[in-house]
Amino acid sequence: MRKEPTLGEKTAVKGGAFRRENWFLIAAIGLLLSPALFDLRWLRDATADFGNSRDALYGVVGAFVTAGLVNSWSKRRAETRDRLRYDGMSKVAFRSLAQTVNDVGRMLLAPVVGADLYAAGIPGFTPEHHEENLANLRALSIQPDFAPKSGVWDDAVSRDKVTANLMALCAQHGFPQHMFRTTSAARRRLQTAMADWAPVMVAVPGANEHLARGWPLADQIVLLLESWRHLMTADAAATVSQSDLDRVAEDYAETIRQYQAWIQELIPLAGLPAR
Repeated sequence: MRKEPTLGEKTAVKGGAFRRENWFLIAAIGLLLSPALFDLRWLRDATADFGNSRDALYGVVGAFVTAGLVNSWSKRRAETRDRLRYDGMSKVAFRSLAQTVNDVGRMLLAPVVGADLYAAGIPGFTPEHHEENLANLRALSIQPDFAPKSGVWDDAVSRDKVTANLMALCAQHGFPQHMFRTTSAARRRLQTAMADWAPVMVAVPGANEHLARGWPLADQIVLLLESWRHLMTADAAATVSQSDLDRVAEDYAETIRQYQAWIQELIPLAGLPAR
C-alpha cells in the first residue's frame, strides 16, 4: 500500500504548484516587457531583417504562456471550490468507512482475544456470541484480559499473544468453521461499505485515492478467507498439518496489520474528536 504523504510533503506539492503559477506570471510579464530590449541599438539592428518573424514569435509564445497561466489559475479555483463543496460529504464518507473498517478488524480479533462485540455496540452481535468466544478460550485455559482503552483496538493488541491464542484455538474442532463464517461476514461488511461510498468518493477531489488504499485490506481478507477454508477442509478430514496452521497465522497477522494501517489513515480524514 502506498504511503500517505506527510503534511510536509503535501505542503511541498502545494508549494510546487504555486511556484509553477508564479513562473507563468513572470514569463508573461517578461514577455510583455521584452520589446523594451529593442531600444538597444545593436539588438534592434541585429533583428531588423526579420522583424515580422520576431513579432509572430512573440505572439505565439505569448499565447501559450497566457493560456498556461489562465489554465493554472482556473484549475486551482475549481479545486478549491470543489473541495469546499464536498468537505462535509467527504467527512461523512470517511467517518462511515472508518467505522466499518474498525468493526471489521474487531470482528476478526474478538474470537481470538475474547473481546465483547455486543458491549462495543457493533450491530449483529449478542452477549451469546461473547460467551461462545470466552468458552473457547477458557477450554484452553486462556484467561482473556483484553482491555482496550479506546474504540480502535491497535495499542491493546499484542501480536505475539494473538498468534499464540490463534494457534491454540485452531486445534479446537469447529474453530476454523467459526472463523471462516466470521471472516466471510467481515468481508461482506467491508465490501458493502466500499461499494456504497465509491460513487461519492469519485466526485470528491482526492477522496478516491484514499478509498483505493483499502484494497490491500480487502484483498488480504480474501486470502485469509481461503486459508480458513483450506484449514476447515483439513480439520473435517483430520489432516491438519503445521504448514496449514502457519498459513492461517501468517494471513491472519497480515490482515490485522492491514486493518490497523488503514484505520490509522482514515481517522485523521474522518475528523473525529476522539478515537
